[in-house]
Amino acid sequence: MTKEQAERIKELRMQGKGYKAAASAVGLSRDVVRNYCRANGMEGYGEAAKLNLQREMADNGAAMPGA
Repeated sequence: MTKEQAERIKELRMQGKGYKAAASAVGLSRDVVRNYCRANGMEGYGEAAKLNLQREMADNGAAMPGA
């Protein structure tokens, strides 16, 4: 997985996209995307992951991408 793919996966998860949609967008298997997300705190259903990431960013004082 490239750095660009990892960043794109994070962006897609922030948009509430699921593993399958993210995998299709970056050209990786769903399992690779799922394992990456689990290892980086982005696990769960798309919308749940989005809310968790937003909460984490708010706790860390970081701005939302694209906001």
